[in-house]
Amino acid sequence: MHPYLEIGNLKLQLYYPMFFIGFAAALLISYALREKFGINKKDIFGAGFFGLIGLYIGAKLFYFFTKVPQVFGDFTGFKTRLDADFSGTLDYLFGGMVFYGGLLGFLFGMWVYARKNGLTFLKFADIAAPGFPLAHAFGRAGCFLNGCCYGMEYHGPLAVHYPADALDKELGAVPRFPVQLLEAGLNIICFAVLMYLVFKRYPEQSRSDSSQIGRPYGRLLGIYLSYYIIVRFILEFFRGDKIRGMIGILSTSQVISLLLIPAAVWLLFRKKDTA
Repeated sequence: MHPYLEIGNLKLQLYYPMFFIGFAAALLISYALREKFGINKKDIFGAGFFGLIGLYIGAKLFYFFTKVPQVFGDFTGFKTRLDADFSGTLDYLFGGMVFYGGLLGFLFGMWVYARKNGLTFLKFADIAAPGFPLAHAFGRAGCFLNGCCYGMEYHGPLAVHYPADALDKELGAVPRFPVQLLEAGLNIICFAVLMYLVFKRYPEQSRSDSSQIGRPYGRLLGIYLSYYIIVRFILEFFRGDKIRGMIGILSTSQVISLLLIPAAVWLLFRKKDTA
């Protein structure tokens, strides 16, 4: 565990540099693939910028939603806490990020950019799809270093022993299953598969190439979502942190995974674009 990067007097939470390295890598992948999708570099960076704004807002909002049941479960206690420590309470409500919120926010940001510029949103979604698991892999490595999103108690091979003075006191009490690293590895596999499909199925095309018509845009995003929905639903059973929130017997992320199944199926089997 190494939650902070110290540069002189600056103490930076290491998760954020890992996140931005992952985002930059994903953006460079999209830039490198732009000719295969007939997208110019201005639109790659424009859509990426809009997506980043949406990612941040979405990730923070979804984190807030995980806190809502706790707030209303003890609203009197929450008001007391708010009066006593306003800034601390805001950090409690918005201090974390939820991946699904970030993903949906990023897609929404790209949709806004595409709509604003008269472009095909699903084409942007496909060129961004390989970058999603790559960026997420870096993010999960950051989670591992930070000590968040940790695994359940586990005493088998490759168990992780966090220090007793970890940020979360429960974290270092028992050995943990390295669920963050497992998810990072599975994301790398997904990235490799999507890149293979891009080079296998997507010949280079210009923006004006009429042979683009008929391509089922959104298919790569559908493959990614289908893969990740299954992976995330299963891995949630190996999580040990309580902060992720529960809805009945399922975690918040498991419920979101189920809700995303229709979208993934539609993207996989939708009819080809006709214009």
